[in-house]
Amino acid sequence: MTQPSDPLLPQERAEESIAAIAYYLSTERDPYRRDLLMRDYALRSRNIPKQSLVEFHERVVDSFLPEEYALGYQLPARAPDREVMEVDVIIMAVQRIEIQAAIAALGISRTPSRSYRERDFYHATVPCRAAGRIDEPTELSVALTAVGQALNLHAMDAVGEISEAYRAQVWILVGMAAGLAGKIRKGDVSFPETVWWYEPGRERPDMFEPRPELAYRRSLNRQLFRFDPVSESLSARLARAVAELPDAYRPADLPADFSPNVTVLKDAVATGERLLRDPSRLASLHDSNERIVLGDQESYGFALACRDLNWIIARGIADYGDEEKDDSWQYLATLMAVHSVLEFLEQDYIPPRVDDPSVD
Repeated sequence: MTQPSDPLLPQERAEESIAAIAYYLSTERDPYRRDLLMRDYALRSRNIPKQSLVEFHERVVDSFLPEEYALGYQLPARAPDREVMEVDVIIMAVQRIEIQAAIAALGISRTPSRSYRERDFYHATVPCRAAGRIDEPTELSVALTAVGQALNLHAMDAVGEISEAYRAQVWILVGMAAGLAGKIRKGDVSFPETVWWYEPGRERPDMFEPRPELAYRRSLNRQLFRFDPVSESLSARLARAVAELPDAYRPADLPADFSPNVTVLKDAVATGERLLRDPSRLASLHDSNERIVLGDQESYGFALACRDLNWIIARGIADYGDEEKDDSWQYLATLMAVHSVLEFLEQDYIPPRVDDPSVD
C-alpha cells in the first residue's frame, strides 16, 4: 500500500528560487523589499554552480542600474507548465503541524489531490450560505497547500509559485503566532486587519531608528464586518473541535473550560525575520502601536504578494514568544484558526458569483 506523502512541502529547487527573485528585482523599486530579496538571493545562490549563475547575476546587476544605463533584460514571469486550476479559495500554512490541523478541520484525506513543482495540494469543498442571500447553499472549492519554510520571503515566493497553478478569489494564510501575554491568550484567534513589518529602519550613530512598513487588507473588510466572532454557531463549532481533539495534541495546561476568543479587524500582527524569543520585543512593539498583540514571520511577505488579491490572515496563539515556549499548543491554535476561517466562509462570505452589489 502506498503511504500518504508528508504534507510538509519539500524544499524547492534553488534555480527556481533565484529565477523568481531575479524577476521580482527587475520590477520592485522599494529599497527595503529589494534588500530582503537580495539577502535571499545571496543565500540561495550558494548551492548553485558558478557557471549557472552568470545570467542571473547579470540580471540582478541590471536591476540596480539607472534606467538610462540598464541593458534592459526582458524577464518574463514564469509561465505555468500545466493547466491552471480555478478554485474559490487558497488556504496556505507554513509548518507541517499546521497543515495537519488544517486537513483535520477540513475533514479530508492526507493524500494530496495534486502536486505542482513538488508542492502538494489538498482539495476540498465547503458549503457556503452567502450570508443568507441564497436559498440553497452553494459549494466553495478549496485548495490547501504549504509554504514550506518560515520567513516573509518564502511566503512571498510561495504565492507567486502557487499562482502559476491556481487562480482563486480569496487567499488565506492560517497557522500559529506568538501572542502578547496579558493581551491575548494561548488558543485565541485573530483576524488582523493590519500587518506591521517592523524590521526596516535607519542606522544612526547612537541608535537604530525604526521605519516600519504596513500592509492593509481593504477589499474584504466589508465581508469580514458581517462575521460575528461570538456567534453561537462559531462557539459550538470550536467547542466540538476541542472536545474531539486527539490526546496527542491536547496541551497539558489546557483549561477544562477552555473557550477561545476570536477577534476580527481589531488587531495588528507584527512580522519580521527573527523568531520571537524575548517577550519584551513584542511588548515594545505594542507600546508603539497598541493594536499589535501578536507576531509571526510570514504575514508581511504573504500580504505583499497578495496586494492585488483578496486576502485574509488568521492566526491562533501558540505561545508568548519567550524562552519557555514549546510546541504543545501549535496544533490546537492552528485548528481554532482554521475552524474560524471555515465558519466565515460557510456563513458570511459572499462569492462573486452571487449577485451582491456590496462585494468588491
